Amino acid sequence: MLFLLTGCIGLNVTAVPTQDLYADNGETKGGASRVEFAVVGDVRPAIPGEEARGRVSTADTEAAVVKDISTAIQAEDVSFVVLLGNLVATSSTAEWKAFSRDWSLVLSGSELPETGTLRVRTVPVAGASDRAGDDRLAGFGAAFPGVGVDIGYNRVASWYTFDLSVGKATWRMMVLDSGKDTLGSRWDEQMAWIPKALEGDYDGLLVFMHHPRWTLAKGAEADESKAPSELLAAVDDATKIGALKAVFSGHAHTNEVYLPGGRFGEMFVVAGGGGAPADTVKRWGRVGQEDLKLEPIFDLALLKEFGKWVEPRGISEALQEKAKAEGSWAGFDAEIDASAMPIQGWWNVALVGDDMELTFRMVGADGTLKDLYTVNYDSKDGWKTGK
Repeated sequence: MLFLLTGCIGLNVTAVPTQDLYADNGETKGGASRVEFAVVGDVRPAIPGEEARGRVSTADTEAAVVKDISTAIQAEDVSFVVLLGNLVATSSTAEWKAFSRDWSLVLSGSELPETGTLRVRTVPVAGASDRAGDDRLAGFGAAFPGVGVDIGYNRVASWYTFDLSVGKATWRMMVLDSGKDTLGSRWDEQMAWIPKALEGDYDGLLVFMHHPRWTLAKGAEADESKAPSELLAAVDDATKIGALKAVFSGHAHTNEVYLPGGRFGEMFVVAGGGGAPADTVKRWGRVGQEDLKLEPIFDLALLKEFGKWVEPRGISEALQEKAKAEGSWAGFDAEIDASAMPIQGWWNVALVGDDMELTFRMVGADGTLKDLYTVNYDSKDGWKTGK
């Protein structure tokens, strides 16, 4: 059978394995004094032609990330996993089955793990390739049954909120769909919903969407179709000043950190280096009419790590000069070439009352993961990037 109900070639929604959702729209979860969760995106396999455009395949990354998150789950350090989209290359039954199998060690659902390990539920975000040939997100809705706001007519809505109660603080978690070009009338429905979703009392707000507002990755576009900035403008209009603490996105196949508004502004985290072919990343550059650069401590951490890759990976002098904007690359924007060091891994987010700690665990030169960078948000002093 090539299709069932959806009209999507290769998609049989009744055969798609299901994943358990961490929270329903409008639900309140948590209750502990500290809540930790994982954030990772872009775990799909390669798409034909993208390596010719400069992306670099790293065959073992996804499995290493899955194993590392699973280890954190066994230690009860991760309560749920946020998936920032691009989970499959195309929305087909075979792709969704492969995704479920690959993540069965981490995500609870219909796919049984090979070992009796502890698993957790998920908070999914719809990505660009997840809707390939499937604009109505039938496959995404089948993989994550019950996801999103109820918009009726058996349609899948890929936006929702829930609250996390952490100590005496409440965090509003908002998932948005930045796929404006394919949402059609649902884009207007989402925009109308945002002010209502931000009503009520909460101490901090975290936003998760697929497309990045800011990125220096060479394989992606910042603020694609102006959708991220339009969504965030609606969020800013509907919430109190200073409530939004961080915005997480994927789509760019790398990991990046930006703090354009200073230590009391929003932090923008690109967490798209979960295993899909990796992007080369500029350390600074021009984005539209604005200059952009990686958060300085994150930038230094990457450079220090780069030095550890030179000998074991045999990185050429030319690529070293490119990363440092020296020698033959002097005068140009520095770039960490994905063929030298792909910036891949996942983020651990810890909420402690109304404070927050973010840690990036990167895949090292030996294929194992380690803490590369930690940044803290203090409700009184803002972002502290000293580590």
